[in-house]
Amino acid sequence: MAAAHATTSSILSSFLPRLAPATATFATRSTTLYSRQLSHPLLPVLAIPSAIHLNIPGFLEGLWEGILKAVPKKKTSHMKKRHRQMAGKGLKDVTNLNRCSACGHVKRAHLLCPYCVAEIKTLFKTNAHEANAAAKEARAEEVVEQKVRIEAGRVRAAELLEKKKAELEELETKRAEKLAAKEAARKIYEEKNPKQIIGNRRID
Repeated sequence: MAAAHATTSSILSSFLPRLAPATATFATRSTTLYSRQLSHPLLPVLAIPSAIHLNIPGFLEGLWEGILKAVPKKKTSHMKKRHRQMAGKGLKDVTNLNRCSACGHVKRAHLLCPYCVAEIKTLFKTNAHEANAAAKEARAEEVVEQKVRIEAGRVRAAELLEKKKAELEELETKRAEKLAAKEAARKIYEEKNPKQIIGNRRID
C-alpha cells in the first residue's frame, strides 16, 4: 500500500510540478519508513529494498503544460484547407491539339471536332423540323380531304333522301289518283245502274 501511495505521489509530482516539493518529501519519508518495517526477516518475500526510486524521467516533466497548449489558435478556413489539399492538382495546359480536316478549326487530338458536331446537330434539327412541318402539312391536307369527303357524303345522302321523298310523294299521288279514279268510276256505275242497297251491301 505504501508503495502504491509512493507511486501515485511520484506520478503527481511529475505531472504537477507546483506540488512537487512537499509531496516528494512526504513520499520519500513514507517509503523509507515502510521499507524498513517490511524488511523484517520474518517476511523476506514482501521486503522492499530502500534503494528503489519511483521517479518519472525528466523529459515527461513539461508534458502537462504541453498538453494544455496543444490546440490551434483559430480554426483553419475552408479556403485555406482546400488550397492546401489541392496544391499541385490544378488544371494543366493542353498540348495534344491539332486542326480538324473538315472545317480547319483547332480541336483536341483523337476527339470529335465540336464545330462539326454542332453543325451536324443543327442540320439534323433543321431536317427534323422540315420533316415535322411536311408531316403536319400532310396531316392537314388529309384532314381537309376527309372533311370534303364527309361533306360530299352528307350532300349525297341529302340528295338521296330528297329523291326518296320525291319518289314516295309521287307514289302517294299516283295511289291517290288511282283511288279517286276508282271512286269516280264506281259512282258513275252506280248512277247508271241503280240497285237496291240493303245495309252496306249493294245487291245487283
